[in-house]
Amino acid sequence: MVQKKEEIAYRDLEKEDNYPRIERIIGETWGFSRRCKDKKVAGLLEKAYWASLLTQKNFARVALINGKPVGVVLARREGKGRKNFAMNFRGIFYKLRLAVNAEGRSNLKIFRELNQQNRRMFKEKGETFDGELIYLNIMRNKKGKGLGSPLWEEAKTFIKDSGGKNFFFFTDTTCDYKFYEKKGCQRIAASEKILDMGGQRKHMEMYIYKYEL
Repeated sequence: MVQKKEEIAYRDLEKEDNYPRIERIIGETWGFSRRCKDKKVAGLLEKAYWASLLTQKNFARVALINGKPVGVVLARREGKGRKNFAMNFRGIFYKLRLAVNAEGRSNLKIFRELNQQNRRMFKEKGETFDGELIYLNIMRNKKGKGLGSPLWEEAKTFIKDSGGKNFFFFTDTTCDYKFYEKKGCQRIAASEKILDMGGQRKHMEMYIYKYEL
């Protein structure tokens, strides 16, 4: 059987894109489907997290293979664009649905704690930046095809072309932070977190990196 040739392309994220497919990339990274006994909770977590990311961005590009999204990058330039309030309300809607379920509330608590710790690290560092790399990820079974680097470069170009001199991003040991180190990013802050995930304790290291343009 002849294997179909993969056609790789990059373009702006569009409303018509298959959001559930992109949300699945988030679920793979965080292991929602493995961790959650209720699969509906796993799906709502993916949607809530994706909505929270879209609320912040003013730049979004996707990597496609044969027309299907397999990777995404989101970034923002400080002081440019407006928050996506429609997506913000959507995120609140998903969080309210999660809040009526004990497993949903437990996971919301984890993300609230992680976000608070990230912001505390950022405040303690006391630096200011022109932009933020909000999110960059590739579908697990499509990694190793060189899709991440073009998305990284496009986010860099967006911030630089809009007058930015530097940017920062949060990451942790659940992500491929070595990818960023190979790109020349500098770790400027780190902290540890012990998470209670369904009765199991998980150790995580959380980082802030910066990149000078």
